[in-house]
Amino acid sequence: MKPTETLARERLPDGAELILTRRDGVFRLSLDGQELMASRQFESERQLARLALAEIADRPAPRVLVGGLGFGYTLRAALDELPRAATVVLCELFAFLLAAHRDPEIAVGDLAGRPLEDRRVTAIEGDVRTLLGRPERFDAILLDVDNGPWAFTLPSNEHLYSAAGLDRLRRSLTPGGVLAIWSAEASPEFAQRMERAGFKVRTERVAARPGSRRRHSIFLGRVR
Repeated sequence: MKPTETLARERLPDGAELILTRRDGVFRLSLDGQELMASRQFESERQLARLALAEIADRPAPRVLVGGLGFGYTLRAALDELPRAATVVLCELFAFLLAAHRDPEIAVGDLAGRPLEDRRVTAIEGDVRTLLGRPERFDAILLDVDNGPWAFTLPSNEHLYSAAGLDRLRRSLTPGGVLAIWSAEASPEFAQRMERAGFKVRTERVAARPGSRRRHSIFLGRVR
């Protein structure tokens, strides 16, 4: 068994440290030693895009916001589903993760076929909240910026899942637009909060990877 390689790291404002590692071909992103994601589990990230974009499949030139790059699986699935005339804005808070995707020696971008190189994609380094509430609205917003609506990675993410944050997300969507949020766990309480914010909501439980018993949740909210 090969030793674990530390490929990149970034210190967060609260002092916690995000570390990207690789061992036996498997990439992992950890926060202070607690694993956030592993490259071998990606089916639910793909389903985040597929389930959401199926709701707007009739739109010839949709504008889509993807919050959170991760290992690129959600972005890749979105690109595979979208037409050539689509526009995709990818927002990633952590510079080291964007850099790792673009670094051929680290090769994390190869996991999902280097989706940042697609001409439809505009990659922005920063907090996804800065792209909300603008005059230009999105047909779909896909969020995978934390382990769900509990703001585990960054306390500032909590605002996204609050009543005010959900209202801002709704106002950032076109009529009939779709908000999709990835979560490690189900939360009927959060689904109800989305309903109160003006979304028609359903929750899908999907496999973490093909054949796995482990399930993740996708919250899907369509603007009423």
